[in-house]
Amino acid sequence: MISFLEGIVDTVRVDCLALNVQGIGYQINTPSYNNLSLKAGDKIKIYTYLYLREDKIMLYGFLTREEENFFELLISTPGVGPKVGLNILSKMTPDSFGQAILQEDLDSITAIVGIGNKLAKKIVLELKEKISKITFLETSIGKTFKSENINDAIDALKVLGYTYNKAKSAVEKTQEKFKGELTVEELVRESLKIIR
Repeated sequence: MISFLEGIVDTVRVDCLALNVQGIGYQINTPSYNNLSLKAGDKIKIYTYLYLREDKIMLYGFLTREEENFFELLISTPGVGPKVGLNILSKMTPDSFGQAILQEDLDSITAIVGIGNKLAKKIVLELKEKISKITFLETSIGKTFKSENINDAIDALKVLGYTYNKAKSAVEKTQEKFKGELTVEELVRESLKIIR
């Protein structure tokens, strides 16, 4: 089992990248948003999940252990394969998708490519109890932070040229510092102070 790979990004496509690890190129399927912040020559560590079937061996990669764990949880759900799992993580963070499940927000879930109403209901049924117990969800429903604001702030920082990990870390530190609800603009402004 390959737990993670560390190397130099060789090529980046929308849904995968090639990682050069000491002269060996690994093709790794990744959520599409990850690849927006990566470019050839970047040195990165990718947490991986090896998917084995009789006719297929595929490697899936994530920038955080949290995402990798969430991906494993998603594909343990009947009807959710790796492709749908990647689509989910390309569209939403583990936290925001977890909240959509806890709130039974079928509109948000069915907005993801590959998930119809029937599968959305199945996902809610299968995962609601598990997700309510999981500690890697960043924000509970009771907290005042809006996950949309958090995602938008991370996206804004990525547009400014910061990596996903750096943007996420800064936004999380900003959340801890300011206990009340912040707008996207305030989150970005305060996160930039932390980064600088």
